[in-house]
Amino acid sequence: SSGINAEWPLRPGETQAADTRLQELLDSHAHLDDAEETFVVEVFSGCVRYHSLLTVTVENFYLDEGKKMMRKDSVLYRIFSYLAMLRLDDLGFENFESFIIKQDTLKMYSFLKYLFDLPKLQSWLKNKWCHIYDQKFIEESVLPNLLKNMDEAQTLISHLNDKLRNKPAPKKPSTITEPEPFKLTKVKPRSLPMPEPVPKLKATNPVPTSTYKSPREEIELMKKKEEHKKRSEVLLENVRGLSANHTRTAKSLKTQDRLNTIVKESDAQLKFDSHKARPIPKKVMENNTPIKLNAAAILREDALYAKREEEELKKIVGVLSGEGTDDNFQIWKKQRDEELRKEEAEHQTRKKMIGLISYEEAMLAKQRLTENNKSKVLKMKVEADKMLKEFLICQLRQEEEIREKVLSIQDSHLQTKAAQQKLQDLKRKMVQDVHAESAALMQIAVEEAAKDMDRKMQLIQEIRAFDRTSIDTVKFVDLTSTAGFGFLCEMSIAELRERIVLMNEEKSRDLEEKRGDILAEKVSYKKMIEQKLDAISHNRELIGKDAAKKSKEKEKLKSPPQVQSSEIDAMQKRLEEKRAERMKMKSTQQMTMQSLPVKRAVNLEAEKRAMEERRWKELENTRERVAKMNTKTVGYRDTLLT
Repeated sequence: SSGINAEWPLRPGETQAADTRLQELLDSHAHLDDAEETFVVEVFSGCVRYHSLLTVTVENFYLDEGKKMMRKDSVLYRIFSYLAMLRLDDLGFENFESFIIKQDTLKMYSFLKYLFDLPKLQSWLKNKWCHIYDQKFIEESVLPNLLKNMDEAQTLISHLNDKLRNKPAPKKPSTITEPEPFKLTKVKPRSLPMPEPVPKLKATNPVPTSTYKSPREEIELMKKKEEHKKRSEVLLENVRGLSANHTRTAKSLKTQDRLNTIVKESDAQLKFDSHKARPIPKKVMENNTPIKLNAAAILREDALYAKREEEELKKIVGVLSGEGTDDNFQIWKKQRDEELRKEEAEHQTRKKMIGLISYEEAMLAKQRLTENNKSKVLKMKVEADKMLKEFLICQLRQEEEIREKVLSIQDSHLQTKAAQQKLQDLKRKMVQDVHAESAALMQIAVEEAAKDMDRKMQLIQEIRAFDRTSIDTVKFVDLTSTAGFGFLCEMSIAELRERIVLMNEEKSRDLEEKRGDILAEKVSYKKMIEQKLDAISHNRELIGKDAAKKSKEKEKLKSPPQVQSSEIDAMQKRLEEKRAERMKMKSTQQMTMQSLPVKRAVNLEAEKRAMEERRWKELENTRERVAKMNTKTVGYRDTLLT
């Protein structure tokens, strides 16, 4: 096969037919068998049939891994790529490996490393093949041959790499001869004497169960802590429920309408495909600077104002002809809205007062509960301190016993460590000797490769010097003479240039005339737009005055109406009484805190801070939970919309 590879298949630029080329090749190698001839014919026809697939593979190899490889070996790479991609199952990997070993090691190593690279096969190389052939053919006929034999190919690549680095092949383990016993007559067994009775040791006392169990006091403490924790959690949930229920109020129709509008606005914001107009900058709106409009905007605004003027004229004509107006209705509507606003404000203040009173009552209940809890906690702490002292004394005794046992075990470990250190030193020396030998071998291989590279570089420099030699190709041309083909329209280059100059002068005259017409049209159009701009500015002033009047009326409506009723006054007095009672209880608590000793006050302050931190953490956790729930609902809504 190595003799055939140099002449096969057709090189680019040859026009010889494939059949005649194959026949000549077989005639020149008459020593081949029938099986070998059929194999050569099949591979040749396969290379001709899948020529485009093989050229893409080889060209990408030269761009990626084979940048330093010779272009004359492209035929060899095509044959091996055909065998690997389309005939590897029929050929068998052992025969394929025998073909590769007969070739140059460096060439085959670089080509196989490129061809059996899994990420390349599954990404860009597969895409390039799919541009030529159908994707189904690539996935069913080409890729399976490479993916099935991937492990065997990787072992072959590693073998070629070892061969390039002059790495010795691993030796086979030598078989050990097993000696066979002699066939001798068996000796009669001797009579064994009766064994002496083994002295029995005294039975050791069993390990007490208390060593593996925690003390009773600690278990009781843990149980009490869990009970207190559960009780405090239940009380906290009850207090939260009270505060939430008292402050919660029924939503009015107005708030429900506002909530619905907010939901609609948020849904409208989710329409990402709709066109969004760019807003006017804030600086422009604050300074009232004039905005430069284009012609289309001016004409559009002028048409809008003209339409409004027509509508107003129609209304005036209708009034003159005797049609009625809706002024009386508007006055009645304003009065009704004012009454509704007052009723709503009174209802809201009543709700607010009820919520504040319930809050004050809840705070009073909470303060009473904290006082009861404090008295209980003080008793529990005294009991816990006693139990902790007893537990610490027992723990110190156990630690002393364990320390004595650990010291005796450490002495025995030190002796084993010394023996291990000696063994490691011996192994380290052996490894250093092996590394020195391998480094010397690598140095020899590097020097040989450098010599080979220098020889190749000299050849390349000679070839480039030969390519750079210049050839004189100077030809004198007469511009006044014709080409001499005998045509009627034939002319010299000088005559052609003169005619082109005359044509350009005519074109420039036409362009100047067109420019004059365009300028006249622009002037008339500009005058018309200026007139329309004056009309727009006048209309804008009128609209601005109307808007200022409306804004003043809205500001009047925004100011809340004053509410006065006997029921609200009574609720206000009740709230002040509750607040005074709460403040009185708070001042008594502060007095008791001041009467306590300094240490106790510091402890109470620390406990208070810890409680506050815990409360804030719980609030943050609840907010995070609500935010996650909101994000989940928004995501579900997005999926429904999509």
